[in-house]
Amino acid sequence: MFWLIFISIIIIFSFGIGAFIGAPWVPAFEQDFDELLTKTKVGKGTEFIDLGCGNGKVLEAAAKRGAIVTGYEINPVLWLVSWWRVRSYPNASVWIGNMWGVHLDHYDVVFLFLIHHHMPRMARKLSHSLKPNARVISYVYEFPGIKPSHKTRNSFLYQAKAFGTIDTKVLPKKNSGLQKTKSKHTK
Repeated sequence: MFWLIFISIIIIFSFGIGAFIGAPWVPAFEQDFDELLTKTKVGKGTEFIDLGCGNGKVLEAAAKRGAIVTGYEINPVLWLVSWWRVRSYPNASVWIGNMWGVHLDHYDVVFLFLIHHHMPRMARKLSHSLKPNARVISYVYEFPGIKPSHKTRNSFLYQAKAFGTIDTKVLPKKNSGLQKTKSKHTK
């Protein structure tokens, strides 16, 4: 009985910490993957990262296309599921850890599924850490005040230059919009 209670507490804590730091785990719809990966030109050799990779289905879809995939997940239960799902792909790695400390400057495509109140903080991170030609897929939630290059049924696709147009000094702490300035990625 002790072990059942102990394991239950660990599982509840694992899912709770993920919800607090990024978003609660909600699976992405598999029918969206092909369109998202095609629109962002994910293919052989693409450096793809999923911040909060959950069950690893997005990672697996990108790995099947030949992308070099990296996933970060803070929930140890979901990390294990992701790792198991992509273990047979030599071009895939899954790390247990907090996405906020990850360096993004060499990735071609960044996938994230956050909740709305974390979007301004992520916009700050992306504004100074993306390579100039990177693409960002935000599943379900739009970055306020930043124009996506394309919208799908459930996603917003962005070019790195869109994040260079925000003034990070005036980004709101809450989801109340972003102020634009001249882009560091434009001529």
